[in-house]
Amino acid sequence: MPVSARAEGEAALAALDRALAQKPKRDGHAFAEMTEHLCTMRDLLIGHGRERGGPPPLLERLNSVISTALAGHFPLGSTPWSEVEHARGVLQRLIEEAD
Repeated sequence: MPVSARAEGEAALAALDRALAQKPKRDGHAFAEMTEHLCTMRDLLIGHGRERGGPPPLLERLNSVISTALAGHFPLGSTPWSEVEHARGVLQRLIEEAD
């Protein structure tokens, strides 16, 4: 079965919810799974954009969510939970707009 950007986004959101449920403990497995699904979602959106002849309009916002996921997984200091929680809302809106 082909994978869709929406399905990858939903899988990333589920992993993000698991990471947030463990707060303040950082769940590295959930962050890693989330990042993997977000990157697959990005690849799918890029592929769709190429088929349509232009960059996908969601790409910039998705890249910011990926950056936040990585900052949560590998923080330079404490885990930026408020940014991770904000990214959840952005991701939810991206899923609604995907496909």
